[in-house]
Amino acid sequence: KKAIIDPSLFKYKVQPIKKHLYEPVIVKASQLSRRKHLFSRDRLKLFLKQHCEPHDGVIKAKATSIEKYNLAEQNFSYFFPDEPPTFIFSPASRRRGRPPKRASAGLEDNITPKQNTPGNKSKVSRERARFQKQKE
Repeated sequence: KKAIIDPSLFKYKVQPIKKHLYEPVIVKASQLSRRKHLFSRDRLKLFLKQHCEPHDGVIKAKATSIEKYNLAEQNFSYFFPDEPPTFIFSPASRRRGRPPKRASAGLEDNITPKQNTPGNKSKVSRERARFQKQKE
């Protein structure tokens, strides 16, 4: 396996927006930065909406974006110097979020689910009767 390359060793060729006024420049990684608040969650969502679409549970780049930016001609090593990552498959979770909370209106809420089984019905009915007597 290849050793991971230190990101500070990279040099980048910066292409100017106005090519007729400026020439491309090669800079070190430490010389690059972006202004604060330039990258936000909302901008990321907009980018994903414009350039990606879901296909069978996988988010893929749209055909128009692939064509516009010549992504079909590129591969992983063009953008990243290290080996491609290997992702371990994990099955999707069946539950989504937390279960809804129950309102504690009746006496059954005081009884744990373990006690509320068919074999313990007599115990449940005895406790219910005891609570009703205490109310009176």
